[in-house]
Parts: sequence; C-alpha cells; structure tokens
Amino acid sequence: QLGLTPTEIDEQMAHTMAIYLVLDRAHRRSFSVKSRFAREGAFYVAMAASEGWITTAAGEHEDNEQWANHWVITESGIRMRRQLDEILRAVTKQEDPAD
Repeated sequence: QLGLTPTEIDEQMAHTMAIYLVLDRAHRRSFSVKSRFAREGAFYVAMAASEGWITTAAGEHEDNEQWANHWVITESGIRMRRQLDEILRAVTKQEDPAD
C-alpha cells in the first residue's frame, strides 16, 4: 500500500504541534507581533511567551530594556523545540534527517 500512514491526532497532540509550530517559526524567521501568524496563533504565541520560549526583547543584557516588534526564539525555546521535535518524531515514527 502506497501513501502516508495516518497518525491519530488527539487534542494534546494538536496543542503540542501548535507550540512546536510557533517555536519553529520563531527559530527559522522571526515574525511580527501584528502578523497574521501571530493573530491566528495568539493563544500559542502567548503561551510560548509566558514560558519564556519566545520574546520581543531586543537587548541581550538585563539592564538594556529594548523591545522590538518581532517575536524571536530564546535559548530556552530552542531547547524546548528540540524536545518537541523528538516527541513528534517518535509519535510519527520518522527517521532523524541527521542519521
């Protein structure tokens, strides 16, 4: 039989995938706080920001309070993205492209 094997996606998996998409997007290319992506995924953007996985902070030092209008991933977000990547790969039984 050819084609993809469907993976059952429950509510928890849907939330996990949504958070992964926010982190992946912020990692690959920052997105505007007013972008369509940010508006449509507002709940997950807010969750990721609350957890410290993404930020609009432009300064690298605590005493430098500069803010931008784009979401970018943090070091903590990069670690969480890697963990979620492993979880999603295990669930979908995909091979690691690094192998």
